[in-house]
Amino acid sequence: MAQDNRNQLSTYQSGWPWARERFGRFEIGHEAEGGPITDELRAIWNKMPDEAERAADIVVVGGGLSGVAAAVASARRGLQVVLVEETHMVGGQATAAGVSSFDVTTFYDRMINDHGIWGEYVSRLLDLYEGELSRPLNVTHYRDDSIGPNVSGAERVLTEMLRESGVVTLRNTQVTGVIRNGATVGGVKTQAGPITAKVTIDATETGELLSLGGVPHRIGRLESDGLMTWPRAVAFAPIQDITRTLVVREYPDGVPDELVLKEPPRGYGRTSLSFARAMPKLGVPLVDPMLRLGPLGFAAYRAAPDLSRRQVHTGAEWQRVTRTCLNYMNDFPVTTAYLTSPEERQEADAMAFEKTLCVLFYMQQELGLNWSVATDEGFADGPRSFNPHIDEKYREFERHSPLIPYIRESRRVIGAGTLVGKEIWRDRNHGEAPWHKDTIAVGTYPPDLHGGRQAGDLEKETLGETLEDKPKSWREGPFSIPMHSLIPKWVDGFLVAEKNISVSRIASGAIRLHPTVTAIGEAAGVLAAIAVKTNRSSREVLPVEVQLELANGGALITQLAVASIGRDSEDFAPVTLALARERVDSQIRRPANAEPEIEVDIECARDVGGKMSAYLHSRWENFGWKRKG
Repeated sequence: MAQDNRNQLSTYQSGWPWARERFGRFEIGHEAEGGPITDELRAIWNKMPDEAERAADIVVVGGGLSGVAAAVASARRGLQVVLVEETHMVGGQATAAGVSSFDVTTFYDRMINDHGIWGEYVSRLLDLYEGELSRPLNVTHYRDDSIGPNVSGAERVLTEMLRESGVVTLRNTQVTGVIRNGATVGGVKTQAGPITAKVTIDATETGELLSLGGVPHRIGRLESDGLMTWPRAVAFAPIQDITRTLVVREYPDGVPDELVLKEPPRGYGRTSLSFARAMPKLGVPLVDPMLRLGPLGFAAYRAAPDLSRRQVHTGAEWQRVTRTCLNYMNDFPVTTAYLTSPEERQEADAMAFEKTLCVLFYMQQELGLNWSVATDEGFADGPRSFNPHIDEKYREFERHSPLIPYIRESRRVIGAGTLVGKEIWRDRNHGEAPWHKDTIAVGTYPPDLHGGRQAGDLEKETLGETLEDKPKSWREGPFSIPMHSLIPKWVDGFLVAEKNISVSRIASGAIRLHPTVTAIGEAAGVLAAIAVKTNRSSREVLPVEVQLELANGGALITQLAVASIGRDSEDFAPVTLALARERVDSQIRRPANAEPEIEVDIECARDVGGKMSAYLHSRWENFGWKRKG
């Protein structure tokens, strides 16, 4: 961490005091240095894997945040891991989809950002930006307690984590099939040849392996045995909207001619009034309280450091933002056909892209802003394909646009158990959902459904879920994600991560945040590693074994952070294990305007958790795995 920056006085810090301490302090007038893209990174992006037969202990398909976490977690435990990603970027929704800034659930900074692989990711981002790049990272959401890296910065950190962990990463590689041996999955087929593995993890953005592998799954409100072809009459159940984001920046000397939209894109007449309400001209009252007054009020919502400038700003200085991700007023509604029909997907992606261009046209032509697509985030620095349904006159905009859409809802496995809305219900904002002793990841977000929110869109018949299971008001707070939601009900050798876990549609709206899918991926990677190390199927591994190994790696397995115990403490694993399994008494301390924490008798919890740990270590030795450390 850049300690010299942390010791400087900031005149314009704001936000919650405990979160401010996470970030460096830069003096007014400070200038930044350089950007995160290196020649080495460009070479990695452009590498095409050789065609060959490959074998691994674990193959992870989908290089999003969840897939990276799964691969890193397995590899760090001594497994041979191959990660397959179809684009040139790892990071998924945080990079290839353009949504690099993090959504924030207030009051849970330490709980989320100090633990697990996600906590390491945050720390490494701060090291990169406040050290090498000499830029503040808290640039977004109108305050100074949220994190907004660039796409290229986020990608670089994830690339380094994969490389240091020894993960073999095959980029620019499409999966074409799943290797099945009866009821067991044995790997995948790819454009670069087959990969056999003891465990296969589906961490794709759409749950693609569930379809390719014939694994029973849910899609929208419907269920599939994994083999059926969807009748056209039922293939149009609503799912959550997609968004084709666009990273845009200000061009102070004028927008280059090829990046100016001279004619309104298709659909502009239907959408321009909504843009005018969200991004009003100066002097026009604002309708949406999420934004700020004036034509630039939208910008800090997904702001990022401006790599084209040396000047810096923090989130509280939203008037100075000059780069952001367009992820507002451009959601595009889709149905289950988006996930089942490649042609429907391409057409929807094209229409969603043009809707985002409508936002940019409004900015350029109605507001007179010198803003357009940023060309330095790395989207055009690797192989990419172009959508045949997007007019060639938009080619320069598409060339520098995110590689994939922001997809909020995917296929979801039918698991050994299913997480539903009732299980993540919080009676009030900043309350806690009921605790589940088999928890392997903790979420904090409300069930935020972007589309498919009507009574008929929910799984009343199959899961008993109704609109009564979705709070009418915003309610965030910790909820459990139990291990059974990662394990298919009928298929062996196969696990799910990302948004593909066994959840209802209401619960799916709460699990898709960056930190949550990262925690899910880490848990999937640990579960797979234990299964391979002990020569068992994933369903034979006990949840308490995964909880212990997660805690050994610094991941949070308790409802909240534990007072006076950090992940580097030798007491962290035994204390949090005893708490997770509800073997000791505890209480929640709720200081005013600060993060709640769990209070427990540390000595007692250490003793109880230590005995549990000793038993589990002896159990692993009986299976032939002597864990080091």
